[in-house]
Amino acid sequence: MALLEIISRLRTQLVTSGLQKRDNPLFQVINQLIGLLQDVGNKAETDLNNVTTTLVDADYITWTDESVLLPNSRELLPGDNIAFDDSVANERTVDVALDQVFLTGDDESATLPNSRELLAGTGITFDDSIANQRTIDATATSGAEWSVLTNGDAINPELVFAGGDVIMLHTP
Repeated sequence: MALLEIISRLRTQLVTSGLQKRDNPLFQVINQLIGLLQDVGNKAETDLNNVTTTLVDADYITWTDESVLLPNSRELLPGDNIAFDDSVANERTVDVALDQVFLTGDDESATLPNSRELLAGTGITFDDSIANQRTIDATATSGAEWSVLTNGDAINPELVFAGGDVIMLHTP
């Protein structure tokens, strides 16, 4: 039997008990307590309905298929070259095999064993003033000149492009 039904029966029993005629002040106190219980019960039922609605309507990432109880849930599955480590209670670690080689701005070999730090050689500077972009600048030395890179054909040379730009060579 639901809590609100029990509280409703209490009020019915109080009214039919005759206590109102015998001891009206006691009747009023008990009646107010029952009213307070009804208010608390109504509030609890409303809050529970709101929480249930919120929980059911929310999106979840789950360890297993929970779509029956949580219709908006999505089971987290490993993709290619991904493995899950569930050896620690209540914790899932995603392991990724990194076989690729990474160019990094700093020495990251402790966390990325296949990384290579990109270093500027003589006459080369890096411009990192734009976020997520590195520009490589070369300073000209005396007697050096810029040449257009071609396909090497002496009769009909064609320019070599990269990203829509002609590739230029700096030769000393």
